[in-house]
Amino acid sequence: MVRLDHLILRVRSAPVAVRFYGEVLGFPHEGRQGPFDVLRIDTGCVIDLLEAEPRDEAHLAFHLDRARFARVRERLIAAGIPFGGDPFSRDGRIRPQLGAGGWADALYFHDPDHHNLEIRTDDEH
Repeated sequence: MVRLDHLILRVRSAPVAVRFYGEVLGFPHEGRQGPFDVLRIDTGCVIDLLEAEPRDEAHLAFHLDRARFARVRERLIAAGIPFGGDPFSRDGRIRPQLGAGGWADALYFHDPDHHNLEIRTDDEH
């Protein structure tokens, strides 16, 4: 079996990124490990934030259950963070998009370093 264990994401300010990912996506900060601030995605995967100038914008897509998807959407609206139904629009819509698990409702937004984030859910309404 193969699974993703962790990924490294370059961010300009680790404290800003930790706050953003915690407040918007609910990823808990597990502290520092060497040069990294560690965010827990789930029991088997973490994001290691490296405070360094981002070289390229990353695209990260997270599958959420319907209730958590709705909570993240509400947080985006409350924070005034633009989002949209495809990687290139910020029209406030949700659209079905194809991903590893098939078609799912998706929305896209940027983090403070302009990484393009996607949340998706295929759970029933």
